[in-house]
Amino acid sequence: EVCNDNTSSSSPSSLPSTATSSTVLPSSDDSFSTLRSIGVDYGLTRTGIAITTGGYHPRPLDILSGYNSTELSTIIVNYVQSEQATNIVLGLPLHKDGSNSEQSTITREFGQCLLQEVRRRCGKGISITLWDERYTSKEAASRIKAEAIARNQRIPSASDLETELDADAACIILEDYYKEFGQDGEIVLLENVEMEKECEMIYLQNLKYQEEMRKRLLDERERGRNARQEMIARVRALEEGGSGVVEGGDDDGSKKKKKKKKKKKKK
Repeated sequence: EVCNDNTSSSSPSSLPSTATSSTVLPSSDDSFSTLRSIGVDYGLTRTGIAITTGGYHPRPLDILSGYNSTELSTIIVNYVQSEQATNIVLGLPLHKDGSNSEQSTITREFGQCLLQEVRRRCGKGISITLWDERYTSKEAASRIKAEAIARNQRIPSASDLETELDADAACIILEDYYKEFGQDGEIVLLENVEMEKECEMIYLQNLKYQEEMRKRLLDERERGRNARQEMIARVRALEEGGSGVVEGGDDDGSKKKKKKKKKKKKK
């Protein structure tokens, strides 16, 4: 089973439907103050990525375009690993009245694809939460324009906004998520049991491979250390043997000189 590329909003998806539950997360600073999250403002054309720890000063990471769902999922998980995040907040575009939209259906499908990649590479330690992203793009645009006005700069046009809007929207998604302590966020779960088992098997295989590589590297380092120690021992032995030969050579030479002197005296 492969992820749908989502190249068109009308494309049928081969993914199972997303099993999500409206989960009230603990409304406590304890669990959120150190929680490191990647925010994702997903779109068919562009996807914004942001990062924060504890909700403080979310910062844009990247704006990705030209990738299908599988490639995009791989890149996002790369960021999860490099940034050492333990949580992903995926913006969910709903209608103004809170009902599902065509884009929200596509986003849920992408959430399944992303979760599969997470499970294969990170196991069950990383969670994905769908979060209501209504008006985040408009708020991001307003902030960018307000900042330009405050700095007496040209107000960016719609085309200018495209270069940074999605990443800023991802920051706002994270701000809202932390402000509400994640309450009522939908935790993405894999409904397909067989896919869950397959992802777990791949993850365990990856762990085994990583452990084998770790041991191989340790063995190589140990062999390198042993080789260096042997080389040092050989050099030391040569130095000690060489100094003995030189001293012995000097003694032989001095003895010959003494014999010559004695012969001269006899003459």
